[in-house]
Amino acid sequence: MEIFKHFEVYLAAQKATGTQVAIFGLLLLGVSILLHFSQLNPITQGLRNGFFVVSIILLVSATGFNMSQNKLLKTKTEIYHSSQSDFKQQEVVRMQQVNKSVPNIILALYIALIILILALMFFIHQPFWKGVSFSVLIYFLGLLILESISYLSVKHYLESLLN
Repeated sequence: MEIFKHFEVYLAAQKATGTQVAIFGLLLLGVSILLHFSQLNPITQGLRNGFFVVSIILLVSATGFNMSQNKLLKTKTEIYHSSQSDFKQQEVVRMQQVNKSVPNIILALYIALIILILALMFFIHQPFWKGVSFSVLIYFLGLLILESISYLSVKHYLESLLN
């Protein structure tokens, strides 16, 4: 029963990360609304448009992530009630794969994209596109921070499974 409690704590942490992504999206949406009413120059127009698109993406992905966590809870609860040993075995394998591959892939991808955007910002001469690039840079930095928080729950849950 204790292993299932660890699973529920892990899912709660993942749902909290999904909520944080949604809050990040709402903050960026609020900034885009505020920029809409401010004096717009090409850079702030780019920021506004970039933040608006990014905030929609964040809100949709947070909703989808939370729905997938609910589905995971339902399926894993059924597996746990049918066979606790199967549940633990499946979770150990799943979490080892997540712990091994996801952080490295995500970290490398985000760092590459951040460096690419920074390089593009030096070569882009139109202020509008510099604003859009800056908004995308903020988006990737925010997701990198939120993903690192999510990784902690993965790491702790895997440790509890292996003990």
